[in-house]
Order: sequence, then structure tokens, then C-alpha cells
Amino acid sequence: MVKTWLVGKWGEEPKKKILRACQGCKIVRYCSKDCQAQSWSHSHRHECKIFSKLYPQVLPNTARVVMQLLLRRKANNLHDSEWQAFLALQSHIDDFRSSQNSNEGGLPTWQTIELMSQAASNYSGSKEPTQFIQALTARVLVNTLSLTTPTFDPLGLTFSPTASLLNHSCTPNTAITYSGSRLTVRSLCEIPPNTELTISYIDTTNATSIRQTELQDRYFFTCTCPACSTNTTNGKPDEEDHAFEAALVRAIELQNSASSQRPDQAAPLLKQAIDLFAPYPPHRQPYAAILHTAFLNAISRQDWPAALIYSLRAYFYIDAVHYQPDWHPVRIVRKWVLLRLVVQIAGLASESDPSVEALQKFGVDWQIFAMSLLSDVSQGIPKSHGEDNLFAKEVEGFAGDTGMGERSVESDVLESEMVKLKRIAEYGV
Repeated sequence: MVKTWLVGKWGEEPKKKILRACQGCKIVRYCSKDCQAQSWSHSHRHECKIFSKLYPQVLPNTARVVMQLLLRRKANNLHDSEWQAFLALQSHIDDFRSSQNSNEGGLPTWQTIELMSQAASNYSGSKEPTQFIQALTARVLVNTLSLTTPTFDPLGLTFSPTASLLNHSCTPNTAITYSGSRLTVRSLCEIPPNTELTISYIDTTNATSIRQTELQDRYFFTCTCPACSTNTTNGKPDEEDHAFEAALVRAIELQNSASSQRPDQAAPLLKQAIDLFAPYPPHRQPYAAILHTAFLNAISRQDWPAALIYSLRAYFYIDAVHYQPDWHPVRIVRKWVLLRLVVQIAGLASESDPSVEALQKFGVDWQIFAMSLLSDVSQGIPKSHGEDNLFAKEVEGFAGDTGMGERSVESDVLESEMVKLKRIAEYGV
């Protein structure tokens, strides 16, 4: 009986890519021998023994980036032009010194910078002055980007002096994707010549006041993009609603409480939080964020009907508002995740597995919906990620293995299935 989420062929378990740890330090992990060899030549040969002595303790990512730069510079493994490009980035060192913000542990931001700088200095053996290393740490904090898989699973940090020059907008015209170690800037719309390229530094689906606070606290600037200038979010005006604010506070309390519970105990708390937003448009945060947390919770519990309900709500009512155009990289990835869930359910349904029995009464033809999703993903990938992206190759392989890529769905047949699926999203099982 299949009980593993994300299957390959109908009803078969997938081939999982295993990240293998460096045998020296047991901290840094690699997807292949080629990747490990490139990393060793680039930087890991300088840091491996240090990590080995620290194991099982692991330095914070920011401290590791700073230490790596200092080690590479010390070993003459960092070109002057690249080094100068890093140093030319803004540090906001004075803003950090005067900042009243604290990290999750309650430690003031500036003290955090001092501690990470000291660690990077001590472990690297650098002779650079303390203030220089503190400024370097500050540069890393404000200029690094999140390193992810092609499907946006977090891996670590990227410190690219070129990509760091991209400015922020809450209505960005580009998005960043990764394929292995390659960073690509993908356009989200037609961009006229001589137009500035922008990305989003934060979650732009949050209300204007939240975006402004986060940008000021983390990057020390006030955003004047079109969305912030007009107090709009996802193309819709921000609304003041005291009842909504009260629901928001209570929902976050429930979500925080759920985060410290076992998955089975967290599930009803997350459902309570979701139900608080029933009177409000589903695209308003934090509903979408809590819905996604509940989806992940359902997956961890192998509660496939609940996972489907949460995923369909995002598919029908949220993603089209949050992630425009229809080939937005995040939107394509979310369709891919939903596709894999539908394939899982189809495989279980074919075995009359009791875990999906509650869905059978809706009479959904899972194969038709899966083929529709695969078509959307396959057609969107050339724009969202590029045809040479590792994600594109994964989708192509999936289509070939299942045979779904060779089939088409009539629009009237698909429309009939969509009615059934919306009923699941709206009323549950």
C-alpha cells in the first residue's frame, strides 16, 4: 500500500535525491560528486577542518558566509575585482548600530553582528580589523538572497554582488530562480528597454503597513513603489477593519501555539485559525500563510483529503491573485505540488485505500485534473524557469514516465471536473 507523498508513476514511490554530507565535516551536504568537487575548489577546502572541529555545532549562515569570504581572501582564492564588488555594497553599518530591533532570541541586532563577526574572525584567523569584519557582516545581512531549490525549498544563502544590485519593488518585474548553483533573473512581464529591473526582498502579499515595517527594519528604507504609494496589496486597496485585525491577532496566537505541538495536536488549532477568516476575502494575509501551514501539517499526517482541500483553496482563490501572471514561478511550482498530490490520491483511490474514501463521493476523475495541471505546468515552465532548468527536466521526466504528457483534455470535460473540485474546496469532505 502506497503511503509516501509525491509519487512518480501512478501509485509508485518516487526516486528521492539524497543529499550526502561531506565526510570531513559532516555539515555541508551535496547533491552530486560534481557539485562537491566544485565546492571544494571554490571554498570548502578552506573551511572543512574548521567545521569538523565545531561539529555537531553549526555556525549561523551569515557567519559562515563572512568566514568563507575571509578564508578565500586569506588564501588568495578571491579575485580583487570580486572582493571589491562585495565591499562596494551598502553595509548600513550606522543603521545597524542604532537599530532597536532584536533577533528571535531577543538579542539586539547589533550584538548579533558583533558575535557573528567575532566568530568569523576567530575561526578564519583573519587579520582584518574588527570594524572591517563587522561592516562585512552587515553587508552580508542586507545583501544576501535566499538560496533555494528550483521549487523554492530553502537551502541557504546566496551572496552575489551582481544580483545584490537589484532594487526592491512590491510590484517587481522580475523573479529569481535557481537551477543547481545557477541564479537566473526571470521577467514577470514585458519590460521596455532601459527599464530598471526589480525583485521583491520580502513577501509582497502582506498588507502595505507590514511591508513598510519589514523593509524599514531589515533594509532601512521606505518603499515608494506604486503599490506602497497607493496603499494597495495584490492590486487591491488595503482596508482598515478592526474586526479583521482582532481575527488576525487571534489567528497568529493559534498558529504560534500550533508550532509547538505535535502535528495531530496542531491540526485543530490551525483549522480554528483558518475559520476565523471565513468572512473575509481569502487573498488577505495571514489567511494564505496559515492555509499553507495547515497544508504542510496535513501532508505530515498523511491526511490526503485535508491536504487537498487546503491546496484547492489556494489554487482557486489565492494563487491567481498573489502570483501574476499565470506563469509566475511560484504559481507554477504550486500547481506542480498539487499535481503530485492528485497523483498520490489517484493511486490510493485505485487501491480503495480508506485514507481517501471520503473523496470518492465527489466522483472526481483524478486523471483528468492531473493532466490539466501537467499541461499548465509544462506550458508555463519555459517562462517561469526556463527549459534548461532542473525543474523543467523533472517535469519532462514525469510526463514521460506517466504518459500523461501525450494526452489532452476536452474543455467541457475539464469544466465538469472543476465544478466538483470547487465543491471540495468550499465545503470540505
